[in-house]
Amino acid sequence: MNTSRDDRRTRPAWLAVSALLLGLLAYPAQVAALPQAAQDTIRGTVTDGMTGQPVAGVLVRLQGSDRGVLTNAEGAYRLAAPPDGVLEFAHVAFRTTEIAIAGRTRVDVALQVSVAQLQEVVVTGYSTQRRGDITSAISSVDLEGAGRETGTSVLQRLHGHVAGVTVDASGSPGARSTVRIRGVSSFQNNDPLYIVDGTPVQESFANWLNPNDIESIDVLKDASAASIYGSRANNGVVIIETKKGRVGAPRISLDARYGIGSPVRGYDDFVILDALDYHEVVRRSHVNAGLPVPTTVYGDPNNPTIPRYTYADGDLIVARDEWGRPVEVNEAMYSWPNDLIMPGSTGTNWWDAVFGTGETRDVNVGVSGGTPTERYNLSFGYFDQEGTAAFNRYQRGTVRLNTSFSTGRLTIGENLNLSLDEHFGGIPFDPGGFAEGTIVGKNVLMQPVVPIRDLAGNYASGKAPGLGNHTNPLKLAEAQRENVFTNTRMFGNAFASYDLTDRFTVNSNLGFNVGQASADGFNPIFPENSEPTFTNSIFETNSSFLNWTWNNTLNFESSFGGLHNTSILVGQEANKTTGRFVSASMANLVTTDPNARYIQDAIGDPATKNVNSSGGFSTLLSFFGKADYNYDQRYYLSATVRRDGSSKLGPANRWGTFPAFSLGWRLSEESFLEQNDFFTTAMLRFGWGLTGNQDIAPGRTVDHFGGSTGNTFYDIAGTGTSIVQGFRQTALGNPNLKWEENESTNLGLDVEFLQGRANLVVDLYRRDTDNLLFNPQLPATAGQAAAPIVNIGEMTNRGIDLALGYRGTLGNGVGWSVDFNGAHYRNEI
Repeated sequence: MNTSRDDRRTRPAWLAVSALLLGLLAYPAQVAALPQAAQDTIRGTVTDGMTGQPVAGVLVRLQGSDRGVLTNAEGAYRLAAPPDGVLEFAHVAFRTTEIAIAGRTRVDVALQVSVAQLQEVVVTGYSTQRRGDITSAISSVDLEGAGRETGTSVLQRLHGHVAGVTVDASGSPGARSTVRIRGVSSFQNNDPLYIVDGTPVQESFANWLNPNDIESIDVLKDASAASIYGSRANNGVVIIETKKGRVGAPRISLDARYGIGSPVRGYDDFVILDALDYHEVVRRSHVNAGLPVPTTVYGDPNNPTIPRYTYADGDLIVARDEWGRPVEVNEAMYSWPNDLIMPGSTGTNWWDAVFGTGETRDVNVGVSGGTPTERYNLSFGYFDQEGTAAFNRYQRGTVRLNTSFSTGRLTIGENLNLSLDEHFGGIPFDPGGFAEGTIVGKNVLMQPVVPIRDLAGNYASGKAPGLGNHTNPLKLAEAQRENVFTNTRMFGNAFASYDLTDRFTVNSNLGFNVGQASADGFNPIFPENSEPTFTNSIFETNSSFLNWTWNNTLNFESSFGGLHNTSILVGQEANKTTGRFVSASMANLVTTDPNARYIQDAIGDPATKNVNSSGGFSTLLSFFGKADYNYDQRYYLSATVRRDGSSKLGPANRWGTFPAFSLGWRLSEESFLEQNDFFTTAMLRFGWGLTGNQDIAPGRTVDHFGGSTGNTFYDIAGTGTSIVQGFRQTALGNPNLKWEENESTNLGLDVEFLQGRANLVVDLYRRDTDNLLFNPQLPATAGQAAAPIVNIGEMTNRGIDLALGYRGTLGNGVGWSVDFNGAHYRNEI
C-alpha cells in the first residue's frame, strides 16, 4: 500500500476526531457553571400499553443529564428531577417515550411495543447506545422469536433473523456453525469476531455457550461500527450479552423441551432404490460411450437379473452361471475376515439404513434476583441431542454465574461460564474433500444390489468388481460411534467500573478463555471392501489453550445547552493466546477390547507408534478512541480510530491504524416532516471505515524446519539399526507480511411508520479488501516446503440488506408480528 493511499483513508477520520475533541475542550467550564434547578422527587409506574402489566427494567432518565434509574419488579420508579424537566422511558422491547413533568410529582406511563429491528438499547463497541442514535449498520436479533427454536449453538439463532447474515450447519449434533456477515472478503478466516459479555472470542464453535443464557445479540455489519475492535473485526462483530440479575425477590425458572428430528429432502430424494433400475443407468452409460456392458453382476445386459451372490471368495464357489456369476457356494467354509460370502439384494435403501429420527432434550434451571446494590443470576443447563444419523449423539452441561456489586461510585462483578460437552460418533467438523471418511458422501451412494450384511450377519460391502470402492456407511457409523470428542471450557471475565465524576467513568475488564479438548477413537478393519484393509488402529489427541484479554476504558458523557450531546471513549487493550496440541496413534492391535485402547507398546505394533506435538502463541496490543456527537438528536457524527500491533506480521509492518466515521440525519425531526402522520421516525445514515486482518497461523514470518521417520531419518549404514536424524524445510517464511485491509462504505435508511407498528431498514454497501493474505501454489521444483503467505490481490463485495417488520394486536389484545429480511451481494476477486 503506498503512502498517498494510506493518507487518503485515514485523513477523514483523523480530521473528524480532532475537530470534535477541540470543540469539547472549549465548553467544560461553561457546563460546570450552569445553575442547578430545584429538584423534586418524581414517582410513577410503567406498564405495558398492550397488556397493562407492569414492566421491570425500564430505564427512566432525566433528559439532558446522566441521571437515571431502572423500574423494579412492580414497574415502579423514583427519580429526583426539576418540575420543568422531561423524562425518557427506554426498554429494549418498547418504543422510547418522552413525557414532560410539568410540575407533577407522579408520572405514570404505558409503553407501546416497538418493532424488533428498532430496539431501543443496543450494545456496541465497549459501551451501549440508544438505537435511535446509531448511525452505523447494526442489527439486533429478536430473541423472543429466535428463542422458540431449539439448537445446539447460539449462533444458529442468527439464521434468518438478521439481514445480510447467513448461518450454515451440517445438521450433525454439535457440528460447526459457519457464520458469514455480508459474504466472503478474505482467503483466510471469514468468521466474525464474537464479543461475549465484553470478552472477545475468535472461533467458530460456540457450543460451550448455552442459548438459553442469552439476553441480547447485536451484529455490527459495517466498518464504521466494527472498527472499534480493529484487526479482529474484519468480518464483522457479533456482540452477545448473557442474562443478568435484576432488582427484586429471587425468581426461579424451569424450562424443559423435548423434540424429535428427522431428515428432510436428503439423498433419498434421488438415490436409486431398485437394483435393476440402477443396472439400466449403467447399461445406457456404457452403450452411449460405445463400451461393452459389464456382465459380472447383472448377467445378460438385455435381460438382467439379481445375482444370487454379489461376492464369494474363489475357493468357496462351487458353480458359476454362463456370465461367470457364482450360483452355488460352500457356505460352511465361510470365515471372517478372509473367506466372505455376500448375497445379492433386490434393492437396499442405504439412506434409510443410516438415517432415521433423533430425540432432543433441553432442560434449564435458573435463579436470579437482587437489590439496587447487589444482583445475581445463576443457571444450569443440560442438552442432549441424538443425531438423525445412526450412532451419533451430542451432550452438553453448562453452569453460568453472573453477579455485580455496587457501593457508592464503584461497581464490580464477574461473568463465569463452565461447560463440558461430548460428541459421540461421526466427526463434529467439516472433513473437507469429498467426505469419503464419513457416512455422508460417496459411501451412502452404495449400489442397491449390495446387501447391508453378509451371509453370517457381518457387514457387507461392494467387494466384487463393478460395485465401486465404497464403504458400508452403517458400519462406518458404528465404528465411529466409539470416537469420542470431549471439550471442557471455562470462559468469563471480571470487571470493575468507577464513576470519577458524574460525567467521567473508568472501566476495566479482564477476560479469559481456557479450554481443553481431547479425542480418542478406533479404526476397525474393512475386509469386505473392494480396497480392503486388514490393519486396525487407535488414535488420541489432546489440545489446550489459554486466551486472556485485558482492556481499560475512560468514558465521558455530557449534554449542554439542551441541544448538544456528546460521548467520548478512549481505551487500551492487550491480548495473548497460547496453545498446545499432542497427537498419538498405533496400529496392529493385539486386542480390540475397548478397555485396553491405550498407546502402549505391549498393545500394538511398537513400530507403528507415532507421537507428535505442536504449539504456538500470538499477542496483540491495541489503543483506540471513539467520539459521538449529536445536535438536538437531529444531526449525528461518530468517529473512531484504533491502532493494533500484531506479533503475527513482519517486524516492519506489525502496526496498523484503522479509522472510521459515520454521519446521521434524523429526517423526522425536520420542519418539513413535523406535520407528517405517516412516519414516526426516519434516519438517513452514512458510514466509512477501515479494518484489518491478521488471522493467520503464528510464526509464518520465519522459515520452519522439521522431519520424521521414513521422511528425513535414514538408515545410512544399511544395518537397520543406525537411523540418523535429518531435517528439512517444512514451510517458507515471509518477513514482509503486512495487514490485509478492508475498506467499507455503507449508506442506510431507518424508517418507522404507521404509528410505530411497522419499520423498514435498508443498507447499501461496498467492501474493498486489499493486500489479501494468500497461500499461493508453488511448482514441484520448489520442493516440499509449504508456500509462504504473501499479500497479493484485491476483492470487492457490493450488496444490499433489507429488513421489514410489522406488529399489531387482535381484538382481544393478543399481539402478533411478522418480519421479513433479505440480502443480495456480488463478490469479485
